[in-house]
Amino acid sequence: MTSSLDLYAKIEPLIGFYDEYEELYSSYLQILLSLHVESVLDIGCGNGKFLKLLKDNSFDAFGIDRSQEMIKIAKKLGVNVQAKELLDFKESSFESAVAIGDVLNYMRDDELDPFFSQVRRVVGKDGYFLADINTEVGFEVADGAMIKDTEEKFLSIEASYEDKVLTTNITLFEKIDESYKKSSGQVFQYFHPKSRFENLQDFRLVASSPISMFSDEDEKLLMLFQAI
Repeated sequence: MTSSLDLYAKIEPLIGFYDEYEELYSSYLQILLSLHVESVLDIGCGNGKFLKLLKDNSFDAFGIDRSQEMIKIAKKLGVNVQAKELLDFKESSFESAVAIGDVLNYMRDDELDPFFSQVRRVVGKDGYFLADINTEVGFEVADGAMIKDTEEKFLSIEASYEDKVLTTNITLFEKIDESYKKSSGQVFQYFHPKSRFENLQDFRLVASSPISMFSDEDEKLLMLFQAI
């Protein structure tokens, strides 16, 4: 059975949005350059494109992801990436860390504090952490259906935002010889207000800035944290 993470790796080329994410990557890069850090851990690095951007800008960058399919894709870009967990790293292994593209929204509220504690351990005292979250506008934009049909693949995505949770059902048919292989999965994302991150035990929120990617409204909030 294909995991939801590996399924997303298969459908990402059909969804696209690469140009929009290039702009988001640029925002992250400019902040990291202003911090004058040299080493960066990319948590949930996905296809590795941001890692490649870091490498091209002379950062010592390393990426981790739970999807083996994404790891394979990222390695083709010549970046350092492995299927590892935060617990696998020693204390103060990096000067900074990033979590790009709704990584925090895939966590329930009770998972956030343990996650931030592990990030704090990995970046050490005064280390930096950059991450973005979806605003409610972002979730409302995602609510709906999408169909992509090519000669080789048929993709159906149905997303519903209710009670602060975005539930996304994914169905993919891939043509193999004269038949089709079906893969399906369900993904949950959770809304977290900015206030949830203003009194963390391990980090202080240094700055935040709204981001518009798919509409004229602010769909994301990019947040910069410093370890305490």
